[in-house]
Amino acid sequence: MFRIILSIFAFSTFCLCSVLNTDEAFNIKLTNDESGVEFNFKFGENIYIYKDTFSVVLNQKSINELLNLPKYEAVGEYNIIMQDFHLLVPKGLIKEQLKDDKALLTLNYQGCAKNGICYRPQVKNYDITLKNDKLIVRERSDEISDDERIAKEVSDTGFWLSALTFFGYGILLSLTPCIFPMVPILSSIIVSKGGKDLGIRRGFVLSLVYVVAMSLAYALAGVIASLMGFGISGALQNAWVLGLFSLVFVLLAFSMFGFYEIKIPAVFEKFTTKDKKSDGIIGVFVMGFTSALIVSPCVAAPLAGALLYIAQSGNAFYGGVLLFIMGLGMGVPLLLIGASSGKILPRPGIWMDTIKAIFGFLLLGMAIWLSARFLGSFYELLGYGILGIIAILYFMTLKGGGVFKKLALFAIFIYSATLIFGAFNGAKDPLSPLNFTKKSDELKFIEVKNLNELNKIIKNSATPVMIDFYADWCVSCKELESITFKDLAVINLLKNFTLVRIDVTKSSDDNDAMLREFGLIDPPALLFFKDGVQLNSKRIIGFIKPEKFLEKISDIK
Repeated sequence: MFRIILSIFAFSTFCLCSVLNTDEAFNIKLTNDESGVEFNFKFGENIYIYKDTFSVVLNQKSINELLNLPKYEAVGEYNIIMQDFHLLVPKGLIKEQLKDDKALLTLNYQGCAKNGICYRPQVKNYDITLKNDKLIVRERSDEISDDERIAKEVSDTGFWLSALTFFGYGILLSLTPCIFPMVPILSSIIVSKGGKDLGIRRGFVLSLVYVVAMSLAYALAGVIASLMGFGISGALQNAWVLGLFSLVFVLLAFSMFGFYEIKIPAVFEKFTTKDKKSDGIIGVFVMGFTSALIVSPCVAAPLAGALLYIAQSGNAFYGGVLLFIMGLGMGVPLLLIGASSGKILPRPGIWMDTIKAIFGFLLLGMAIWLSARFLGSFYELLGYGILGIIAILYFMTLKGGGVFKKLALFAIFIYSATLIFGAFNGAKDPLSPLNFTKKSDELKFIEVKNLNELNKIIKNSATPVMIDFYADWCVSCKELESITFKDLAVINLLKNFTLVRIDVTKSSDDNDAMLREFGLIDPPALLFFKDGVQLNSKRIIGFIKPEKFLEKISDIK
């Protein structure tokens, strides 16, 4: 009985004794001076490491034979290091291995405690940068960016959970401006098909076809972009393609005003003979597919994570399916519009003519929005203003509406007038047409044209660097510009940064090279550097609100 009690006591003592964590067991302090980088290892009580597991790797090459490694002793069949030690990596050795004045130094080791507890293999990575002949060393954080986290989750999670997660991501993305341009397009299709007479079921079917086509476009474009390393949507943002689609929207708008009648978009007339039995299904499918590529190129963390997973794993099918499911989630509001078409749209008559005219002007607005991507913000604001004045004159000729109509037209007149005034005074944002008087509060960005210029700025900057990948056709980029970068607290914080903007509005070899350098497909993306080293955990993909932006980067000094 005494032996049993003693055994239980000993076992309980072992279970309740404190176990050192890895930082306590292997305390490493780094010092850096003219002689080089020195690591001071201090072991916890009764801790040791195995000599065969200890290695120092510089730019993926072991340099053990070039260093004065710590003494070890044989214990049984193992050689172990039991005493605290100092390890110097000479400055000259590091400078020989530098590439573009950068190097990655890695420490590998594994150890145990004398009570039998062993620790998992340890890997410590240190980014080294040469600046003014001085080595700057920073331990690489285990934190990863949002898109890398999502890519890892896709790799580690089962299909059904990943599918459900990406459908949820799609629903969240549907609440962003990226999906807004699809609403007038789909609504105009429903109106042109007969409005309420179309019926709830038919409206839902048309919406479903549109959403499936849109999702398929996102999936195919994403897979191709990941495997080939460039953005399909970005490649389509040129004057010829955008001009063609602007013309399509103008043609669709004129049909809303009764100039002519079309059952499917005129540009797709070759599908008419094949589409008779399906009553426009093919035309709706083509419109959904193409508009997803042209109208709404938008990169956010979930999309970037899926693209990164495809690029890293090569599993294009799995990644493509997740992108397709995410597209379905993004289309939920569009499906609701289709299913409710029988209730929110009035019966044919004067009101239906008014509704068609409203969608006609919305489509003309879409044409201006697309063409502004290559014409510039001046023509965008001016175009919206003139369109508003024309809309007022048109609706004044229609009967009915009473006081509400007069108030609405007066509000449109005021807004249109401010748009025209703002266009001639340098305003750039249609949502803030009078925001042109605070030049002193604007952030000052350095425009960079190629990778060499960019690397020089990153290397020589005495302050942290923020790189903004931007494009005129990028909806989320405009959000960052008009909301986040207009916030006074954000402006004050970023005054301590070197701000770099890379405008990838036009596709070019230099722009593609800079995107590929950082594993990006399309904008928007915000990257942060300090002492020439990228702070990977601070990387931002997509739009971020001012308060979240401040929370994420406020600790960069």
